[in-house]
Amino acid sequence: MGYRSGFKAKMYMGTTLVKGVLDITLPFSRNEIQVKSRESVWVKYLKGLIDVPIDFTIHYDPADASFQALQAAFLSDADDSYVNIEFTDNVKTAATWRGIKADWEVTKFEKADPMEDVSDYNVSIRLSAAAGTEPTVTQNESSD
Repeated sequence: MGYRSGFKAKMYMGTTLVKGVLDITLPFSRNEIQVKSRESVWVKYLKGLIDVPIDFTIHYDPADASFQALQAAFLSDADDSYVNIEFTDNVKTAATWRGIKADWEVTKFEKADPMEDVSDYNVSIRLSAAAGTEPTVTQNESSD
């Protein structure tokens, strides 16, 4: 079994590696559709739609282009204010990596100023319906 350190996970906006990203959580889940009938005493389920509500923390850096893009997408009311982001479990130049790429709406951009740490922003993103695109699961499985 292979193990991979969490710090190798990366976040890209377009082709740019985003700097200053700390903890990233990608909680893939499916809605549960309950199926009940009088023919069984068991509650059964079908898989529903997939949801990927992603949360991450990024260092406060108002001069960084990625930080600016996330902030602008959050503050904008325009229909096309989504951001194209790809999350991978390794750098894309590595021999193997997997990830998800999609257009995302920035739904939370929360500043945190702890007494004994640097200023960060807690960010939440959700799949964009306005973009009209589907997410893609990306991977490189070369044997190099």
